[in-house]
Amino acid sequence: MIRILNFALCISLLASCGEKKSGRPGGSETSSKAPRSETRSNRDPEPGTTAGKRVLRESFESALASTDQEARSKVFGQVAWDAIDVDPELSRQAFAELPAESPERAKLAAHFAMRLAESDPDQALEWARGLGSSEREEALSRISVVIGAKNPVRAAELITAEIEPGRPRDRAAVQLAQRWSQADPSAAAEWLGTLPAGEARSAGLKLALVRWLGDDAPAVASWITGRTDEALGLESLAAVADHLRSAEASEKAAALAAFSDPEIRRRLENLLAQPGP
Repeated sequence: MIRILNFALCISLLASCGEKKSGRPGGSETSSKAPRSETRSNRDPEPGTTAGKRVLRESFESALASTDQEARSKVFGQVAWDAIDVDPELSRQAFAELPAESPERAKLAAHFAMRLAESDPDQALEWARGLGSSEREEALSRISVVIGAKNPVRAAELITAEIEPGRPRDRAAVQLAQRWSQADPSAAAEWLGTLPAGEARSAGLKLALVRWLGDDAPAVASWITGRTDEALGLESLAAVADHLRSAEASEKAAALAAFSDPEIRRRLENLLAQPGP
């Protein structure tokens, strides 16, 4: 039943999450009195009970009547979270009242998108593409993680083509690299090499190359040697060196021996001689 309600909430958000409501229940009068900042206390009833739903509704209506924008947003966000499973319509209404581009709205949008993606990735993508910019990036980031569990190639294409540079994209890239590297580190490294230089690429390369190194050190050496982008090659060598500094002597010797190109091996040895980051 909870899963059905969750799905129903996500579907209802498809039609309404980005729209501004034309009217508000409870009349048009406003008050300077701040709404309740907490929807529950130790003595409040559980949200799923009739009394609990009434408390959530009262908190929502109190926030509607307030002119304290900060307190309003706090209550709307709390109600949206607490009502997800017990009163989807109220949750939808509270979500719609959150200020556009607010952090709480972005977090909720990401959460809803992830839950919808677990049952219908295509529908989740369609909904997320219609959100405001910051909400869209967070939602697409979460969707890519869900998709990446079964189809990393599709997730990689989504990250590269649709998520703008920034924290959500970086986070999605590293999370995808972590999962993809478990199954196919060479494919993960190849994709990571297409990303622009930055912390996300460096972190992802280290995840992929270290995993790949344990499976096939000569293949890693060949891949790094074949990089035409010198910066990418050095970055990849640095990722390998970071791992080998703390590796057993036998593993370190085997990795060095795998680099048949004397210039590349010399560079790796120089990196290993330097103190770690």
